[in-house]
Amino acid sequence: MKKILLLIVLLYSTAQVYSQCACCAASGASASSNDFNNGIFTLPKNQWVLESNADYRTIKKGDAPEDEEKLLKNMFISSLGIRYGITDKITISALVPYVFLHTNYGNDNGLGDLDLMATYNLYSKNGYGFAVQAGVELPTGIQKDSNFDNTAVIVGSGSYDPMVGILFSKHWDKMTLIGNALYKYTTNGFQGNYYGSIAIQNLALSYKIKAGGRLLAMDEKGEKDMSNFGWNLFGGYYGEWLDKIKEDGIVDENSGYYLGFANLGTTISYKKWSFPLTISAPIINKMNGLQNDTGYRFRIGIIKSL
Repeated sequence: MKKILLLIVLLYSTAQVYSQCACCAASGASASSNDFNNGIFTLPKNQWVLESNADYRTIKKGDAPEDEEKLLKNMFISSLGIRYGITDKITISALVPYVFLHTNYGNDNGLGDLDLMATYNLYSKNGYGFAVQAGVELPTGIQKDSNFDNTAVIVGSGSYDPMVGILFSKHWDKMTLIGNALYKYTTNGFQGNYYGSIAIQNLALSYKIKAGGRLLAMDEKGEKDMSNFGWNLFGGYYGEWLDKIKEDGIVDENSGYYLGFANLGTTISYKKWSFPLTISAPIINKMNGLQNDTGYRFRIGIIKSL
């Protein structure tokens, strides 16, 4: 009970410290998912995990006009998260990004919206796993006409946005198939504006080169590999849909998109530490109206079990 009360205090403190922050669309929609490439969706009871991620995204130069707003060259999103296993089947998490936006006419940066998420492991047996997620994104971001009014990115929405998702996995000896889908319903925020609901999809195949470290998993015989070092490789597809925004009752036809990426990555684990790395190459760039296409994405993380 003391640990649960401590977690509630930490989450509340995080929300207060990260108030008046800024974020961009989909920056935290897939929060706390770096362990999912091994098919483990929840933490053991009373287990704490801290994680930090760095996500660098490039923007291709295209034909989109640059007038009142300055178009992005690239963005860098760092994030800090915490997770806790309430039971072996229920894990709760909090994650907040810090966003850096780069344009030809200057840069902006700020803390992003806070995501709170709960994951419930419904089924885990005979190599199969299935879990569900639910959460909310808190309206801690600033309005667009504050620090970020010179960029073509919506920052804080000013709304409480519910999220739901599903996850599944299938294990075969050293290989694991993992999939997940998450939907964030964006409600009307600042001045009644709508800044776009988000849906993501992910499917990956992971190969375990060496079992060990903090990514230890129980095999079908219930025995643990006690090696200090673990290493796996994974690859797959990631999709991201963003709805068109609506400001002052008018739909912005040059907003919203569907993006598809081919992912390739690896996770190295040593004792209680893990270091995931993912490279994403765009294969689908379906942008609404006049927008520049997205480019490559690079993501690296540091995860520590306590």
